[in-house]
Amino acid sequence: MEQLEVGIFCQRAALEIAALIRHQRRPRGPVRQDSALLRRCVEAVLSVGPRPDHLQGGPWVVSSRPLKRPGRGGLTFIPVVQRGKTSIMVSGPREAEDLAAFLNYCGMGEFN
Repeated sequence: MEQLEVGIFCQRAALEIAALIRHQRRPRGPVRQDSALLRRCVEAVLSVGPRPDHLQGGPWVVSSRPLKRPGRGGLTFIPVVQRGKTSIMVSGPREAEDLAAFLNYCGMGEFN
């Protein structure tokens, strides 16, 4: 994959992430928003770039928020990808690691 193609995936993902963050900050009912396009961008870039575990040392980090009772998949926490004041909640720990690696690889800044 050429660097130009990687840049296009990063740009498309940035739009999806902005929409996802907007939804997470102001949800409309109990509906969880999920983006197949974002998952595809992450998979495409990480399949040709460095391994995700080599990209965990960047400004985007994986953390978690505790839950009072078990949630989806029996998890006792919500996996979160953070940079500064920007937090993105995801479905599972593996997805959080991949998203953090992708954001670090693309060099994305914080989202407002």
